[in-house]
Amino acid sequence: MTLFDRFSAVIAAWNARDIDAALVGMDDAIVWHFAAGALAPLRGKGAVRSFLETLHADTIEARWSIRYHAEKDDRLFVEGVDAYTRRNGISVAMPYAAVIEFKDGGILAWRDYIDTRRMEKQRDGAPMPGHLGALIHGVI
Repeated sequence: MTLFDRFSAVIAAWNARDIDAALVGMDDAIVWHFAAGALAPLRGKGAVRSFLETLHADTIEARWSIRYHAEKDDRLFVEGVDAYTRRNGISVAMPYAAVIEFKDGGILAWRDYIDTRRMEKQRDGAPMPGHLGALIHGVI
């Protein structure tokens, strides 16, 4: 099984809204920078579970997808779109990139690179600018 296969299982579990299944793919000592550089990381599965439960409570649908990936040793590099619909009906979609490190088959370190300011604006209902839509829809 490739690293991408392992990560894809986490994505599929999250899109199915199954937190327990998503956590199976993570090491107990995971350090997840869900907004690398902008916010402090989550440390350990308990912190990740709490975060995912909060997200789950705010969303009715997840449409997270990966378009491209590359693997080197114990690292996976991905690019895609993080998309979801909030319970208030607002849809959010952002270009997404991450570096994921594995240990013994589980995710040990995870760094998400995403524009948190733009995401917050969308979460508040701001329209998506054209240049962002072009990135999300794969138009260059």
